[in-house]
Amino acid sequence: MKQTVLAITLAFGLGLGFGAQAQETEYALGLQYHSGEGVVQNYAAAARYFEQAASLGFAPAQNFLGRYLFEGLGVPQDTVAALQYLEQAAAGGDPQYIFDLAKILELDDASVVRAAQLYETATDLGHLEAAVHLGVLFQEGRGVAQDLIKARTLYEGPARQGNPRALNNLGLLYVRGTGVPQDYEKAVEFFKAAADQGLKTAMTNLGVMYENGYGVPIDEAQAAALYRAGGRGTEAVDTVPFVYDTRLKPVTQNTDALDLLRRAADAGEPVAQFQLGWVLVQNADTSFDTFKRAARLFESGAKAGHGPSMINLAGMYLRAEGLPQDYVLAQMWVLLARSHGADVPANLGDALNQKMTPEQVNMAQSLASTFFNQD
Repeated sequence: MKQTVLAITLAFGLGLGFGAQAQETEYALGLQYHSGEGVVQNYAAAARYFEQAASLGFAPAQNFLGRYLFEGLGVPQDTVAALQYLEQAAAGGDPQYIFDLAKILELDDASVVRAAQLYETATDLGHLEAAVHLGVLFQEGRGVAQDLIKARTLYEGPARQGNPRALNNLGLLYVRGTGVPQDYEKAVEFFKAAADQGLKTAMTNLGVMYENGYGVPIDEAQAAALYRAGGRGTEAVDTVPFVYDTRLKPVTQNTDALDLLRRAADAGEPVAQFQLGWVLVQNADTSFDTFKRAARLFESGAKAGHGPSMINLAGMYLRAEGLPQDYVLAQMWVLLARSHGADVPANLGDALNQKMTPEQVNMAQSLASTFFNQD
């Protein structure tokens, strides 16, 4: 694995120091470490490459580094430096960079007026999310005079192009009758269109409509299903299941087959350890001691490089099943699973993203990189 990283670095390093190509080379390396493409995801390493490209005046790197500094990802949080880099990136006129700067300025009442101006600039350049954000400011009267008609107009353009946030916000206008005549049926149409694209807020809003019979017949079962899909009243960890390695045949659960499986697991066979761990966690009333034994089996498989074992071990750290709850170690195993080509369930990553601080993310990436380089 070390050789893979070295080969990638050398391949890109051939362009270093040759004028304009240098900034693109540094930026490309930063993107690799940002996404974890061919390497273990590591924001600290990405930040180093982005900083080098940013120092050469490369706007995409300035934008990335500004966002890292604002969030404290891979680098100590520094709002002043973040804004400096974001300003430099936005000065080139790219609507996405203008939008990214405006989002941060909007968070401070002292700079929300400028944020509105930047959103308007980005909107004029065709940026859909900027139009939605500007619509919210007009709806709330922040940074601009309140104008519900203007807000509706700003939502309608992106909504026609299928933007889910614009669709949801239009639905809310029609529910409340603000800026438009109250129309529950129309609101339901907008909520459905946004929910169909996976917007959880819209799923919850649609659930409210079904629960109360606003614009649709009362349907408590449908409302409950929408609430679950939208995350209302549930913890994200509850939706993270154990995974099975689809490359393997199902486990035959008779006495002789399980005895052979146990002996293979005791002999240190990673696949057998994974399969035995899988068998142990299938009962709904699994005891703590059984979870603890399964965790040891998944850990042995994970340390041997078995991706699905890594995923299940991460889930157990997340849910505190047989192990102390530890988001850092859970994320470390997620990153390592991805580096081994395993298909990590989206809801596992989502659950961790909801709970982890930037400091925890940085620590998990550092641990994953250390483990990866020891392999």
